[in-house]
Amino acid sequence: MALYNNSVLPTNIDPTPSQTATITTVAVGNTAAQVLAANASRKGFSIYNNSNRILYIGTTNSVAVSSGLFAIIPANSLYEWSMASIYTGAVFAIANGTNGSAQVFELTP
Repeated sequence: MALYNNSVLPTNIDPTPSQTATITTVAVGNTAAQVLAANASRKGFSIYNNSNRILYIGTTNSVAVSSGLFAIIPANSLYEWSMASIYTGAVFAIANGTNGSAQVFELTP
C-alpha cells in the first residue's frame, strides 16, 4: 500500500481505516469463477493462490489464460491491489487446470 503525506493525498483515497475484513475461499478451475462480487464500499483486496495451479485474474467472466486478464498469480503466491484507487467491480479468476483455489481478503468500512 502506498503511503501519502496528507498534503498530497489523492482525492480518490479514503484515509479512514477499514473496520471489516472478510476472508473467503473460492474454488477456481478451468472455467471462470467470480472471486469477488462488485462492492462500492470496498477499500482494498488481496487474492492468495493457495493451490499448485496458476490463476489468471480479470474483471469479466470471459477472463482466459491468454486474454482479458490484469494479473497472473503463480502457485502459492499473493496478489494485492496496489493502485492508488480501489477497483470496486467484480473480479473473476480462471486456473490453468482443475482444483485451483483462491483465498480472497476484502476490506470494507
